[in-house]
Amino acid sequence: MRLELLKEADMTKTIALLKTCFPEVSFSPSFSMEQIEKHQRILIAKEEEHVIGHIWIQKQFDFYRQVDYFYLMYICVDPKYRRHGVATAMLTEVETWMEKEQVDYILFTSNRERKEALSLYRKLNYVEKGSFVFQKNRCKKSVKYLKEKENTVTIEIGRGKHDLSINR
Repeated sequence: MRLELLKEADMTKTIALLKTCFPEVSFSPSFSMEQIEKHQRILIAKEEEHVIGHIWIQKQFDFYRQVDYFYLMYICVDPKYRRHGVATAMLTEVETWMEKEQVDYILFTSNRERKEALSLYRKLNYVEKGSFVFQKNRCKKSVKYLKEKENTVTIEIGRGKHDLSINR
């Protein structure tokens, strides 16, 4: 296994891994390396030409504490390679960067149902801060088509159902 920064040639394989690890997330089919900003990097783990691990690292500045920190997103390992040291190797690499760049801390969220991941984080001396993750999408993302009957379409926007008339 080797660790490297994401390259354009590995993007399709990386998105496939993310879809496997996070099936509830709708990943964009098109993005480019130019969209990765200078304070961000994406670390991947590879076995031969297979992308088997991923961490998106964002270097942030905590204005109130006046320190830099790393915020990690989409920490994942291919299910076939779990319990083989992949996540440990990736997090150790991030911790090495933390020391080199004098970043004060690493922060990330994890679903409480990911018991194996939580166990690993504790083993690596990450401390659970006890917070929950909240998200609110723009309304257009929550519009759901329910049914069409004669000249009326029923849709759901947020929590409300609405009937729309259709002139054909």
